[in-house]
Formats: sequence, C-alpha cells, structure tokens
Amino acid sequence: MAEVVAEFFGVIGVDAVPPETLAELIPYLLTVLIGVALVSTVFRVIGRLAEMVLDFRRW
Repeated sequence: MAEVVAEFFGVIGVDAVPPETLAELIPYLLTVLIGVALVSTVFRVIGRLAEMVLDFRRW
C-alpha cells in the first residue's frame, strides 16, 4: 500500500518529504486535495459508465 501512495504522490507532483513550514504546507495540501478529487472523479465516471453498460445489457 505504501508503494501505491508513493506512486500517487509522484504522479501528482508532491514530494515525499513533508513540508517544514506553514508556507510550504498550504500548497502541499492543496496539491494533495486536488489530486484526490481528480482521482475520485475519474473513478466516479468509470463507475457511471459501467453502470450504464450493465443497465443497457439488461434491457
């Protein structure tokens, strides 16, 4: 699981070293939150597409 989290941080461009000051923390958290929002949106879209395909096959 740690490898997946590290790869996610690498993809969104966040350094693995945590920020040391508040000035570094705010952009760090914004980047992480935007990355999580984008990933959840992609999974939501994939889920909706899968739901549509399964609903279409039923009828």
